[in-house]
Amino acid sequence: MGGNVVVNMKYEAQQSDNFRKPRPESTIEERSDFIRKKYEKQQFFNSNVPHSLPSPSSGSSRLMNVCNPNFDAFLDKKNFDKQHTSSRIHGIGHAFRNSWRRKESDYKSSKKTNSSNKQAALPGMVEFIGLIKINVVRGTNLAIRDVMTSDPYVILTLGNQTMKTKVIRSSLNPVWNESLMLSIPEPIPPLKVQVYDKDTFTTDDFMGDAEIDIQPLLTAAKAYENSTVTEHVQLGKWLATKDNTLVGDSVINMVDGKVKQEIALRLQNVERGVLLIELECVPLSQ
Repeated sequence: MGGNVVVNMKYEAQQSDNFRKPRPESTIEERSDFIRKKYEKQQFFNSNVPHSLPSPSSGSSRLMNVCNPNFDAFLDKKNFDKQHTSSRIHGIGHAFRNSWRRKESDYKSSKKTNSSNKQAALPGMVEFIGLIKINVVRGTNLAIRDVMTSDPYVILTLGNQTMKTKVIRSSLNPVWNESLMLSIPEPIPPLKVQVYDKDTFTTDDFMGDAEIDIQPLLTAAKAYENSTVTEHVQLGKWLATKDNTLVGDSVINMVDGKVKQEIALRLQNVERGVLLIELECVPLSQ
């Protein structure tokens, strides 16, 4: 919407002189009350302040929390529930290929290009703002790429980082339960997920892909990084609809002080297949 300064010029234009904004040490109740007054009730809003921003009633607008100076963005749960996942968790968006036999060589070529670009860049150019733990839990009803079954594995890509799970032999319902850790670069790219069938004598066969926007998870983690809450708390939810790739509603929770999200995705650009992934975000400040 143009940055925190531009947003606050409109949404905090009519605060009284004796009003005190919440600080990092303020309670969650104080923060929540201020956020709702600012964005939902718009008590401090002044529509006469000139701007070039979209309407404040836009359902896709991302709410910004000025209570935390280190990360000025926290999603209001009411608007968060209304957002369509299609703008956040979705397929890669290229046209559906007529043949499913897209080879891993495509991925290797892309990886080589990324590696060359990375080597050409000066050291220290990438800034990391957190860590994300990805637990690849299982796949369900994956596509057949051998005679009767497949040997699937998952490739995870975040920026220039790539990691791969182990291969599960002869299974269309593989269980990995394998946790991988990646650094979150700035600006934040989507987490790309690709599934391949491992072949011994030929190149590996494509079995679907998806993208996950990890920004909301990081936003929630930073908003609650200094929280002392220990009980189970729901921070937000993405609703599964016919317009997105979610199999069921995806919820961001705080569990034992950790911000986690479970996502069941329909794989894209393939005839079938579902992948269950659990995410946990850790800001570098922690």
